[in-house]
Amino acid sequence: MLAISVDHIYAHNVFAASLGTLPYPLLSDWHKKTAKDYGVFDEKNETAKRSVFLVNRDGILCFKNTEFDANDRDQYVEVFSNCERLCY
Repeated sequence: MLAISVDHIYAHNVFAASLGTLPYPLLSDWHKKTAKDYGVFDEKNETAKRSVFLVNRDGILCFKNTEFDANDRDQYVEVFSNCERLCY
């Protein structure tokens, strides 16, 4: 599992520290290509909409949430539950 953000790596470090620990690495989409490819890039504000996409090993999209609230720990439970249920 990977997390990808258009934010700078320094912002990733602050975000991860605010949550305690994360069980996955945070990657920087500095050129915003991934956000654009997944249709969650906001051109006007030059930001990506916080979203979750679960893609299985075969490259098939299993789950998506384009309204993800990183401050809602229940949404993390939903993501991991769906990962185990839908992607394996």
